[in-house]
Amino acid sequence: MAKTETEVLIEMLEMNRDLTKFYLKKLEGQDLYKVFEVEGKELNSILWLIAHITVSENWLLLVCTGGDRVKIPWARQFGLGSEIPKKEDYPSTEDIMTQFDNVHNTAINYIKTLTEEDLAKPTTNGVNFGGEDSIRAIIKHAARHEATHAGHLGWLCKLFGVKTI
Repeated sequence: MAKTETEVLIEMLEMNRDLTKFYLKKLEGQDLYKVFEVEGKELNSILWLIAHITVSENWLLLVCTGGDRVKIPWARQFGLGSEIPKKEDYPSTEDIMTQFDNVHNTAINYIKTLTEEDLAKPTTNGVNFGGEDSIRAIIKHAARHEATHAGHLGWLCKLFGVKTI
C-alpha cells in the first residue's frame, strides 16, 4: 500500500535524526564544547549543534505548524543568529540531550496526526520557504535543516580525527 505524504515526511525526519545520532555516537568522548577555527571563522561546537537542532525543530515542527511547543528555557541561546555561549553559560548536557529527544518525539507524534489537508494549510506565523507558506513546506525545511547540521557533525568527526566509514 502506498504511503501517505505525512508518512513519507515522517520517514525523512526520522532518517535525518538517525544520521544525526550516527555522528553523535561517533563523537562520544570528544570535547562537546570544542570550537574549531577554520580560516579565521569559528565553527559551532557539538553541543551547540545539538541544542540548535532541538530549538529549531521545536520552532519549525511545533510552533510553525500549530502544535504544542515544548518549553525550553534556554531556547534563545541557540536560535538563528545566536552566538556560541561560553562553556559556563550552557545548560547541562543532560538537559540538552533530554530536550533533543523530547522535542523530536513530541514533533513526530504531532505530525503523525496531520492530514493531507493539514499539510496544505499556512503556517501559524507566515513563514515562507521556497515560495510556499504551508505546513508541508515547513516540515520539508525542518528535514533539510537537520540534515544540514548532521553534515556539520560529520565535518566535526573529521576535525576530531574520528572515522565515520
